[in-house]
Amino acid sequence: MHKINLYLFFILSIVQLSAQTNKDSTLRVGFAGSEPFVMVSDEAQGIAPDIWKEIAFNAELDYEFSPFASINDGIAAIQSGELDALIGPITINSQRAQNISFSQPFFDTEMGILAPVMEQTLWDRIKPLFSTNFLIAVISFLLLLTFVGLIFWLVEGRKYPEEYGNKPSKGIGSGIWLALVTMTTVGYGDMAPKTPAGRVVIGSWMIISLIMATSFIAGIATTLSLTGRSEKTITELGQLEGKKVAVPNYKKMLDNFKAVGGTPITVNNVEEGYKLLTDDGVDALVYDIVPLEYIANKAPQADFKLSKRNINPQHYGFVFPLKSELRHTVNLEILKLKESGDIDQIITGYVQ
Repeated sequence: MHKINLYLFFILSIVQLSAQTNKDSTLRVGFAGSEPFVMVSDEAQGIAPDIWKEIAFNAELDYEFSPFASINDGIAAIQSGELDALIGPITINSQRAQNISFSQPFFDTEMGILAPVMEQTLWDRIKPLFSTNFLIAVISFLLLLTFVGLIFWLVEGRKYPEEYGNKPSKGIGSGIWLALVTMTTVGYGDMAPKTPAGRVVIGSWMIISLIMATSFIAGIATTLSLTGRSEKTITELGQLEGKKVAVPNYKKMLDNFKAVGGTPITVNNVEEGYKLLTDDGVDALVYDIVPLEYIANKAPQADFKLSKRNINPQHYGFVFPLKSELRHTVNLEILKLKESGDIDQIITGYVQ
């Protein structure tokens, strides 16, 4: 009887030890982030979990998934020792790398701009012609013509009142007309300088006006080309001045938008930003290009336009504790998956 009890105790001890060993060897893997990298579900689905499953299969790793509300919560769990790895669209940067370690980048991304399509009205097309800078340029040109006409009248016009007029107003007006036809190279021949001083004035004006005309015409052409666009949709950072923009809570991104005069409104995920955009809470949404493409394809709207402008390139990686031995294994498998093109196939499967 005592032998049977000893056998039973021995068998139970082995089973318990084996279970404990298996439990200790099971990796605790957290996941967090936006669609399509991490899908909203009770199970781990999306680009990041699919990549991890490939890595775990190839490296024969046992693991169990744990969802986290945000990437910051998952990083905190890594630092406290609750997790062996955290997966998702996690941006690699120096600030985070002070307290955690990153894998090789599994994906290189950039920011895109999603904004409503806005067609130009007639006023939008002609408004630049009434801008302050344009009006200042025109007024300055007219003042310069008046100055040239005055100088010409002083050095020559008064000597020939029968041609340029007896009164100063008429004489200066004739000088302005001569300066104008000289600048435009029309040359009607009704007026021409006769004295050496008059020829110096008009000759100098010919050279100055030739230089001015080139710059002035180029400015007008630029203005007209801008007004010739068929839409005023926000497609680049320079158009965000005075606009409200939904952006992820990255310090570098926030600094960029403040620098161009925009008002950034931080969002936790692309869905939150998209809702703000569709509810007219912001003028544009700037986010990682893959989530933007995913949500634009998921709920396509003809009145929205997605623009890729190579804004703030970033690299995504998985997170580990600082002295993790698991990182080398994962790095090797990520490189293999990138070389084989499997990661690109996984991403394409979700975005297209």
